[in-house]
Amino acid sequence: MARIAVVSLAVCALSVSGCTILAPQPDESHFFVLAPLPRSAEAAHESEPGALADTILGLGPIKLPPYLDRNEMAIRLTPNEVRYSPIDRWAEPLNVNVGRVLLQNLSLLLGTDRIVMYPWANMANIKYQVEVELLKFDVTKSGETELNGRYAILQGGTRQPLVVRQVNFGRSGATDTPAAAVAMSAILGDLSKDIALALRQLPPPQARPAAKRAGS
Repeated sequence: MARIAVVSLAVCALSVSGCTILAPQPDESHFFVLAPLPRSAEAAHESEPGALADTILGLGPIKLPPYLDRNEMAIRLTPNEVRYSPIDRWAEPLNVNVGRVLLQNLSLLLGTDRIVMYPWANMANIKYQVEVELLKFDVTKSGETELNGRYAILQGGTRQPLVVRQVNFGRSGATDTPAAAVAMSAILGDLSKDIALALRQLPPPQARPAAKRAGS
């Protein structure tokens, strides 16, 4: 009888354990997106003439390093080691999110909605093209957020480089993942302001000469 009791208890224990193992586990994933600059950011440019208001700008291509081409958020442990969070994820591909936020920021800062994303149709008549390459865009385990990369402003059509600039922006104090997403949004805003200033400092694009009429 004792043996029967022990076997019965063992079977019950295995049954309970099996039910616990096979039971659905709660999904602890958290999803994040980068956010554009607040509307108040345009106040610093309200007094500036909208020289680019009628200029069609092309944004892209936008390149991110392959280590960021995944949904899991990257955490830099050392200059040579990166860990991916098992529960904190981007809600969409990061390069798509970065491109959309840059477009929204530049539209706000330049006071124009005439910005098209790469690739665009040939009839877009792009005056200036802005290419962006991020070499580093992540947060460290100590809460330091950094964006390192470069951008180029090219003449539309000829693709002649007008501006080529290396950039490095950072924020500190990202104590958790939500704060890291806010800090990354902020330094993407810093990049947007740098690009907007460079565009404003360019001479106005020259209009194409009018075609001559036959016989004139």
